[in-house]
Amino acid sequence: MKRTKETIFREHPDWQQRQGVSGLKEFDGEDLQFDSRNKFNKDQQKQWIFEQIEEKKRRQEQEKAEEMAYAQQTLEINRFRGMLQDNFASRKTDMGVATKQTNLQLAKEKKDKEEREKQEKLAAERAERDLLLERGRKQPYNG
Repeated sequence: MKRTKETIFREHPDWQQRQGVSGLKEFDGEDLQFDSRNKFNKDQQKQWIFEQIEEKKRRQEQEKAEEMAYAQQTLEINRFRGMLQDNFASRKTDMGVATKQTNLQLAKEKKDKEEREKQEKLAAERAERDLLLERGRKQPYNG
């Protein structure tokens, strides 16, 4: 039993509780519930500690799950970005090849056109030369 100053303002027990073999069962200032209250407080503190431990475990598991979800999301984003980069690179390569082929085709057409124009010019110059040579010859008179 423990005497406490805090129990001064506690109500006095009934006279039936106070009467016994010696005339009293409980004295003023005496705390008969100290042991049971102390045990209850210890049990309550243990329960609170277990609740805090469980809460901490749940929080850690939730944080771990969030980190895993973030990591998975990051992996998916990186994978998708890689696919987009590959797609962009292949399109760029295809466009470069197409541009090169178009440029080669245009260069060939230009070369063919220049060659054709050169041949046409030479043919026209030959025709003019032949015409001039024929004009410069003496023609027989048929008259």
